[in-house]
Amino acid sequence: MARRVLALAFCAFAWPAVAQDAFVTVRPQAASVPPVVLDAVQRMPPTAGLEAPLRAAPCVFSTEARHLGRLPSTVAWARPEAVVLLGDLPGLASGSRAAVLRPTRELLARAATRDRIAEGDITLHSMDLAPLPADAPAPAFLAIHVAPPAQPPEGCVAQGPS
Repeated sequence: MARRVLALAFCAFAWPAVAQDAFVTVRPQAASVPPVVLDAVQRMPPTAGLEAPLRAAPCVFSTEARHLGRLPSTVAWARPEAVVLLGDLPGLASGSRAAVLRPTRELLARAATRDRIAEGDITLHSMDLAPLPADAPAPAFLAIHVAPPAQPPEGCVAQGPS
């Protein structure tokens, strides 16, 4: 009887420590975004138009595209405010790439923007790049998903520093 009381007392004392250790060893999910990626996208200026990034989106597969680099453009003078992600985006299909941009409220309010989001090739993301539903009212980022083309795009020009 004394042994049972002693064992129960030990369990009562040791259980919180075991539970705490289990909590401390929890690891982030594999789909979490590396801090360097979050830093790169959070430093972007807001984008007021979707036309230039959509036109340049195939350039995420050009030889000029760099992971966490600015989106190359098909027009030398166009400077779409987006960052190329070769991976590290939750929900991005294997082999696909994304151009991530920070939308202005005006861009999100446009019916044309919401129509493109409804088509499914643009996803909404929170400040930590977690995916949001297509009807989320105020996403922090938009991501244009681009499937790999049969041939690399031509005519893409890397953007210089601005």
